Amino acid sequence: MPRVAPRGRVLLTPRDPTVTLNRLQSGIGALTVEAVCSPAVGDVSLGALYELADGTSSIVERARGFVAGPHRSPTPVLRGDREEFEQLVLDLGQTGSLRRVLVYATSESGRELDWGGTLVTRTFGGSRVELPLDLGVHRGPVALLSIYVIDGEFVLRAETERIAGAVRDVARAYGYDRITWADDRTPVV
Repeated sequence: MPRVAPRGRVLLTPRDPTVTLNRLQSGIGALTVEAVCSPAVGDVSLGALYELADGTSSIVERARGFVAGPHRSPTPVLRGDREEFEQLVLDLGQTGSLRRVLVYATSESGRELDWGGTLVTRTFGGSRVELPLDLGVHRGPVALLSIYVIDGEFVLRAETERIAGAVRDVARAYGYDRITWADDRTPVV
């Protein structure tokens, strides 16, 4: 499986959909995932389904008010943020408590989006993993990137799967079945 060189750049494609970060890239500082999309795409909301080593699962989606995971934790493993673009930030000091993450995107208002741009994942040391978001027009969420922790290293896999329905349908499709839901977009926390 390919690896990301220090300060290197990897482009995930259908032919090469996976890459592994080394132990330093997986365990120092933060890993930032950012949806770099022009305003022409629409009102992109970036979120993540996560599962911790103890089995705890839920979502982080800043636009829906779920800004950190685990919810109400004084030291969240994952948090939603926004600078110029929507972001998710993983605290790599807590890699040992994380099992997996699925990054997804959807329209904040539920509108149809004309997908374009790039999902950029950055390590603390300056390495980048890029995933083109040229997915065409779609209403509903898109599963973008899976992150698995395997022997202390992160394995990133491009998903780019358009899902019919809502965030709960993404959770079902990817086996996040320990999350209970108030409705199609709101987990019970």
